[in-house]
Amino acid sequence: MELLLHFILGTALSVVIAMLVYRLQSPWGAIALIIIATASYIGLSYLINEMIGIQFIIAGAIFGYTAQRFSFQKYFVFSVLVLWFSLLVVYYLQYYLKGIVVVEDNRTMIQQMIEGSSLDAAEKLVMMQQLENFMPTMRVLVPFSYFFSSIVISLFIYVLVYAFFIRFKFLTISDSKFAFFRINEWVVFLLIVSWATVLLSSNDSIIWAIAFNVGLILCVVYTIQGLSIVSFYFEKKQWPKLYGLVLLFVGMLLGFQVLFFIITMLMGLGIIDFWMNFRKIV
Repeated sequence: MELLLHFILGTALSVVIAMLVYRLQSPWGAIALIIIATASYIGLSYLINEMIGIQFIIAGAIFGYTAQRFSFQKYFVFSVLVLWFSLLVVYYLQYYLKGIVVVEDNRTMIQQMIEGSSLDAAEKLVMMQQLENFMPTMRVLVPFSYFFSSIVISLFIYVLVYAFFIRFKFLTISDSKFAFFRINEWVVFLLIVSWATVLLSSNDSIIWAIAFNVGLILCVVYTIQGLSIVSFYFEKKQWPKLYGLVLLFVGMLLGFQVLFFIITMLMGLGIIDFWMNFRKIV
């Protein structure tokens, strides 16, 4: 119930804060608010409990700041990095200063879910063993999991606040520029080096863990870039973007394998864009 309340309040305040920051037209004031909100999230999450609502407020403030000269890429990169930084700081403060291991708490929660399920004893035992086997990887993937959470929050606030900005005519649909999202070309070499390191180094080394997280993070980013290329193609052909959402939804209904194939194709499209620059070809 508390989590739901944080979600509702954070969602509502993110819209209000975004509009307030935009109307104030004060870059330094916006930056100060973002710093205060980030510090508040870190402090309150460490001292009391995780304040997910403040994460929404941070993203809303960043949207209002970037909306003054709106660029989806600027908002996305700025918001994801700030949110990721705050999540990691809270995690490591709790880990080193309080001895709280979030991964272990998650394991306990999953174990309780398995034990309370309607599965028979043999199936529960198999799932418990699979969970134990996955735990070392889960610990390694903490930075990636927080990065992914930051992306989800950033995109959620973007869709929500952008709709309100269009409604109140602060921005127009043509201001989105999502179709032009494209990361620097040199990043593809970082992707290659990270996965080469994963394949060639020992999986119990810190270098392997860093490379694994970097590789997965860049795979997600390139998937978003692939999605932006598809969005550009839809805009060029003047096709309703609803068609793309329907196709994605159908892929989800067809099962994990189909969805995984779609995501892989989008990621590949984003990576190949380094050489092809599809927006010039379309």
